[in-house]
Amino acid sequence: MPQSSTASPMSTGALVLRYAGSLILGMVVLNVVFLLLETYFKLSPGNMAAMGIFLIWGAASWVGQLWFLRELARPESGRAWTVAALCALVTYLVQAAFVLLAAAAALSEFGNLGLSRGSDRMIILGVFVAVAVLEFLVIRLAIGVGAKGAERRAQRQAAKAGA
Repeated sequence: MPQSSTASPMSTGALVLRYAGSLILGMVVLNVVFLLLETYFKLSPGNMAAMGIFLIWGAASWVGQLWFLRELARPESGRAWTVAALCALVTYLVQAAFVLLAAAAALSEFGNLGLSRGSDRMIILGVFVAVAVLEFLVIRLAIGVGAKGAERRAQRQAAKAGA
């Protein structure tokens, strides 16, 4: 078992900011790679909707690793849920910004979004809620998996040092 840390715990805000930075950096890098593929190699990556979940997973698991390495203990459940909820909120805000930009572009090009019926809006709202819940659960799971992976690496390094 790793020794207890002498460093002060990371603040919730610091964890959420690191998550946000990692997520936004990942989005920018992914879009640049897609742009380069299309421009220079005439390759279209196609529908890459699942890449968003992978970006979210990567950012959250990195936060979990940082959390363990700083505190040398797995995150407490209540605090991990709080951080996951705040990270999910950041994710929703970033996604909302992209959706609003896309909607504004569609409105300027087409004049409307073609959502005249209330049932269409309710279906879209239902999909948004389902995706939001899925993303929240993915973030929480990834924080735990990242911390657990960092703990295992620390235990292996301690075992090597002790042998």
